[in-house]
Amino acid sequence: MPKKTNEAVSLNVCKTIHGVEIKKMPCGKYFEALQELKNLPTDFIKEVSKGVEFKLSDVFQLENLLNLIAQLAIITPNFMFKFLSKLFDVKEDYLRDSLTPSELIEVCKVFWEVNNLENFFNQMKPVVKKLTELIGFSAQSQSVLK
Repeated sequence: MPKKTNEAVSLNVCKTIHGVEIKKMPCGKYFEALQELKNLPTDFIKEVSKGVEFKLSDVFQLENLLNLIAQLAIITPNFMFKFLSKLFDVKEDYLRDSLTPSELIEVCKVFWEVNNLENFFNQMKPVVKKLTELIGFSAQSQSVLK
């Protein structure tokens, strides 16, 4: 039996919650799910922000992510189910018809934990700050990274 690489070992972490198998996902899976965002209408951003300045960086905190998911559930259920289906690699119908809202939130939390997304976004803060400074948005980078 061939020896597993570090990458193969790290991708084998798996938890099952409410019938959804949560695995560590490679970058390509995130990008595939993010393709759903290109179809997201501007009206959705307006509705989510409710007239307050919308900061994308605020979404990358677990509590805010859960609030966004709750708003998605109200505003655009079809978008949410399609996005999460791609992200979790599970059928949309299962998420829509088999899970309660509370169970779906629990699945999202486990996905966040298994994929160590808190660590990822913490590591990205200085990168985003540097990039915004390089393109001339140093004043805005402070509000973006709060």
